[in-house]
Amino acid sequence: MNYITPIILLLFSVNVLAQDFELLKIQTAYYPSQAIEESSVDAEVGFLEWSGRIALPQVLKDKRTILIHRLGYGNLRVDADGTFGGTAIENTKHYHSIFYSLGLIKIVNLNWRLLISVNPTLASDFSDPLSNNDLLFQGSAIAMNTKNTNFQYGFGVAYTTRFGRQLVAPAGLLKYSTPKLTLEVLVPTSLSVIFNKKKRFNYGVAASLNGGLFNNAGESPATSAAIDETGYSRLNIGPTFAFKLNDALKIDLTGGMAVGRRLEFIDPAEEIFDRAPEPGPFVRLGLSVIPPGKNEDVPSINL
Repeated sequence: MNYITPIILLLFSVNVLAQDFELLKIQTAYYPSQAIEESSVDAEVGFLEWSGRIALPQVLKDKRTILIHRLGYGNLRVDADGTFGGTAIENTKHYHSIFYSLGLIKIVNLNWRLLISVNPTLASDFSDPLSNNDLLFQGSAIAMNTKNTNFQYGFGVAYTTRFGRQLVAPAGLLKYSTPKLTLEVLVPTSLSVIFNKKKRFNYGVAASLNGGLFNNAGESPATSAAIDETGYSRLNIGPTFAFKLNDALKIDLTGGMAVGRRLEFIDPAEEIFDRAPEPGPFVRLGLSVIPPGKNEDVPSINL
């Protein structure tokens, strides 16, 4: 397959909101242990995340429809240390997610685009053989309007687990850019203000929501009970920096505070055990491969 044609069409015919289009993305984030907010639990919990994904754009014959195939893996490590149910526990558990995302960008006319994403995901601790309980579906649909080269907006709906639960949420996007400043909002997942975005080095401040819902097999040491599902989410707020090593490689570093955190264990009777930690610091490091020689933005429609 000739990659040059779809990338050029993607970059020039679809000038809309989002981060730089990434052919490959690898990142990790560390959250030091913090005390659990639940007053009856004398314990701490910390997290380590790492993930990777690849993307392949495909322009259909009509030249007005673009597909973006993404395949990715994520690992969430939960470190619990303290007294649970009167028993001293030091435990580490891993949760995994494997996803395929099919994104569709339909160019309706000069101003309007339709952005659709469907994301089947395997999310589990994989302690038991694979079952339909490990399979989740997420997706989003957004209609987007380009007012001019500096301003775009859109609205739609998303079905997501980023809050640590499966729910339907309103979706939207907004981008305003000048030569020195770029404001990007992607509801319900992120908000950022970036300075000198098209330069080799840029910086700013960002807030990003992420999380997941995982199938859980057997007991959880953090509850001393049989658990069916684990829900996890956090809102990261802080400064962000990005540096392009060359036309194809970019490193980004983000730090700050993780707030609005959620760590919930749900038993077969749907009773929720809240083990959310207090707000705490985080640091995240990422490495991206972007199309060489291009700085234009393309859509990221995974809500």
